Amino acid sequence: MPQVTLTGGKPATRADLLLAHARDSFLRTLRQAAGEVIRHPGWINEFTFAAGECFDELAGLRERQDFEQAHGLTASRISLVHDSDLDYSIELMNLDQRLRDHCVRELSALHLRMRTLLADTDRALQDESPVGSESVCRALRALKEAERLSPAEGLKLLGQLEEPLLRHLSAYYRELEHQFVDAGIETHYRAAPTPDPTLSIAEDWAHSAAARASLPLHPLDALRLAALARREAMPQAMTSLDPGLASAMLERVEAWLGERQHYGEGLPASLGTSELGALLSPSKAAAVEVVEAVCTHASASPSLPATIRTILAQLRVPLLRLALRSETLLAEKRHPALLLVDLIANLGRTLPANCPPELPICRALMQLIHPLGKAPRLSEKEFAATFDSVETLVRGRQRGALARASVFAEEASRLERREVALHQASRAIYLMVGHQANPVVQNFVEGYWVHVLAKAAYRYGTDSPQWAARIQTANRLLASANPDPATRQQLLAQLPELIRDLEQGLASIRLIPEKIRDGLAPCREVHAAIIAGRPLPVSSRRPSVPASLGPVDEKPNLRVFKHKQYFAGELPLASDWAELELGQRVSVGLPDGSVMRGFVALIGPLQHILLIADGDSDAVLAITGRALAQQLDSPQTRVFHDESLVDEAATEKLINP
Repeated sequence: MPQVTLTGGKPATRADLLLAHARDSFLRTLRQAAGEVIRHPGWINEFTFAAGECFDELAGLRERQDFEQAHGLTASRISLVHDSDLDYSIELMNLDQRLRDHCVRELSALHLRMRTLLADTDRALQDESPVGSESVCRALRALKEAERLSPAEGLKLLGQLEEPLLRHLSAYYRELEHQFVDAGIETHYRAAPTPDPTLSIAEDWAHSAAARASLPLHPLDALRLAALARREAMPQAMTSLDPGLASAMLERVEAWLGERQHYGEGLPASLGTSELGALLSPSKAAAVEVVEAVCTHASASPSLPATIRTILAQLRVPLLRLALRSETLLAEKRHPALLLVDLIANLGRTLPANCPPELPICRALMQLIHPLGKAPRLSEKEFAATFDSVETLVRGRQRGALARASVFAEEASRLERREVALHQASRAIYLMVGHQANPVVQNFVEGYWVHVLAKAAYRYGTDSPQWAARIQTANRLLASANPDPATRQQLLAQLPELIRDLEQGLASIRLIPEKIRDGLAPCREVHAAIIAGRPLPVSSRRPSVPASLGPVDEKPNLRVFKHKQYFAGELPLASDWAELELGQRVSVGLPDGSVMRGFVALIGPLQHILLIADGDSDAVLAITGRALAQQLDSPQTRVFHDESLVDEAATEKLINP
């Protein structure tokens, strides 16, 4: 790849090279897709040039410009003012929606990697992906205007281009993401946690999956072999003892462990290195070392609540007693005793750090493992029975949570339909508003008219005449605020009908007359200034409104986290969240400082809403995909996957003996 230099003459970084490659391959993909339909080279050049400019803007490669002005467009020439252009513009919005729906998984994963790619540069990636439908649709708009295509010609071209674009873009997104993977670009863009200065690099690495993957054997096997090698080199091994004496010695050690547990006198730091441990055979000593490594690791694991660490500590003596008797504890097939440890640890990782012992799940766990400490003889059978009981408890907790959330299925369906309608309305406004739009009118469209559009989409759909009429009204309003002479001459004649349509739209969302008058007042001031030839009123852009968290009327156990206002751009989800399944364990950090932990109880048919049900209370959270995407930077927002505490402990012991 040739060396690239930036505008200021700086040598290109790896991020610059990868971004340049993404841009070139994006334009090449569009050229290939368009080439299946378009036979005029000049049209293809215009299409890809416009897409390249949009890519540069959204990727932060240059200052955000007036894209419309660069291509001879202004807000008054967006073509929706005339009825003949209405069908084309609405179909362009629908194409934008279909492109995003078809490629949502591939594009979301790619966009997250692009965020990571630019995280260490001085450029900021917009919420819209530079290779997404925004660039494609703006380029199609530019092509129509540059070549002066009629609305009918434009509609025909959109219909012909849709299938090649869907096919080529989805393949391009997958291929580019694979290339980013090969280049080591991570999928997440969450800031890395601050390193603990008390941990060395070696200790940090020892806890990672990379450490376990680098071992030549499975961690548990490797630890067992290492312990055997050390014990077999010791001259005082128990193998030289008479079998009867050896059996009696094991009886005595096991009885001593039971007494220590019964009277609460505690255990030595390590049975394996004590005088009693020196009498064990190499195989028994290896089993004891593994058990002690697991218990020591569990007792200090920061990912486990103190209550769960206490519960696991109760297993220490039963596990040591089992290690003295069992011949299969360290067998290739994972022993029920070790499976039990992992099961409890995986449950514990999903609980709050301050969960009390009185929490029903914790109290039930303690009751289930307590009999192991009193059993006169311990074998695989006792641990298998306990494992089955704990597994039944965990699954019952999950089933209970999902059942409690099922009563909100109808409410969730309604919430998803409203979320989709607001999303469609916001997207339509995003595509309508030019960068030179009057701020006063833009604020009205984003603050008020978005709800008019959302209601039309919710009740009638985006293919309906009602939706088309609301879109046309919004564009007439945007065009009316453009102070060129032709507009001023026509405004007096057009204004009464426009104001009437705006008032009817606001009345459709049940605003009272006073609210309608207040909402339209800034727009009336703009129109009065244009007609009089005075300077336009100054207004700052309305700030972006974050998602809100609140209760649902008459449903005290349900909270909803969603956007209620206009929101520009797209918010992709990390692959973990995009591929959720029912019953999966998750946690979400919320803006009020609380954390919602529980099970995925419902995924909306359109994947725009989730229900998360708490496993230990009646609380249920409904959260939209866009609201969730905004919380991904919270360290409390995560998807839980089963991990082996036993393997973690073995790895740590091998690397830091």
